[in-house]
Amino acid sequence: MNKEYVPKPFTKEIAEEMKKSMQSSFDDKRTLCNVLKLAYRCSKDESFNLEATRSLLLEALWMGQRMSSKLSANRKKEFDKELFNQKKDEDPFAVDWSNNHIDVAQGNWD
Repeated sequence: MNKEYVPKPFTKEIAEEMKKSMQSSFDDKRTLCNVLKLAYRCSKDESFNLEATRSLLLEALWMGQRMSSKLSANRKKEFDKELFNQKKDEDPFAVDWSNNHIDVAQGNWD
C-alpha cells in the first residue's frame, strides 16, 4: 500500500524562498536547519565555488524543513492515537489537546 516515491523538484521559486529563510533568525534549538543557516552565512564571498556551495545549502535547508514538518505531523498522529476518545465535559481533569496552537509532539531540546 506504500505509494511510490516521487521526488519533489527544487525549483527557482523555492530557491528564492529558501534564500529568505536562510536570513531568518535562529530558533533556540540545535536543528539541521540552524546548522545549514550558519554554514550558508559563513560561506566566504571570495570562494571560487561559492554559488555551488550556497545552492546546495539552499536545497538542503528546503529538504530539512520538509523532513521536519513531516516528522512533526507523524509525531502528532502517533500522539493522537494514544488519546482516549473521552469528551472534555465527561472528566473535569481532562485536557483538551485539540487546540491547534498546542503541539505537545514538538520539542527535541538539546
